[in-house]
Amino acid sequence: MKHLILVIASVVLLTSSVVAQATGPSVEEITRAIQKRYDTIDNLTAAFTQHVKFGFSNIEQTFTGTLVMAKPNKYRIVSEQQTLVTDGTTVWAYSPVNHQVVIDKFKENRNSVSPDRFLLQLPDAYFVALLGSEQDQQATLEVLKLVPKDDRSFLKSVKVWVDQSDWGIRKVQMLDLNDTETTYTLTNIRLNQPLQPDTFTFVPPQGTDVVDLR
Repeated sequence: MKHLILVIASVVLLTSSVVAQATGPSVEEITRAIQKRYDTIDNLTAAFTQHVKFGFSNIEQTFTGTLVMAKPNKYRIVSEQQTLVTDGTTVWAYSPVNHQVVIDKFKENRNSVSPDRFLLQLPDAYFVALLGSEQDQQATLEVLKLVPKDDRSFLKSVKVWVDQSDWGIRKVQMLDLNDTETTYTLTNIRLNQPLQPDTFTFVPPQGTDVVDLR
């Protein structure tokens, strides 16, 4: 579930060492467009589909859910399996199946994929290649591949599909060291919506087992 935070990179800043293609928008042009879009976004809400193909077993699973993200380091991710919420200081991870919520301090490490860390460190942490364009039913998508510069990274590579019409990311695909491929597709994207004050806090339902690690 932690890698879902990469989906929030629909406003991702793609300035890095790159490989350009001969036709179509260059990486530099895409970079400028996405940077301009990122600067105008305070929050994002969307529905997502998560498809996981496990490398060792070839088992595949698909989940759906919703997410809300706001700058800086605030997000709320809800699916049938888990609700994950942080206000940038505290993190709540609630499992409705186990009737348990784990509370911890918000912290980042080398493998962290929180929105701000991913966005701010991307220029230094990844090589970016422009693979080309793809056409879906509604838009032309530019496809970029990100390869971590750090050989200790948990991720082998990340691919993103960027909509030419508004320079928002529509799909993110990650391949990790276990050869597990996780793909997130965003739909119903809305930007800069009024949010309730309690969007990024969590009150567990009555009877929930609370594990506080702070």
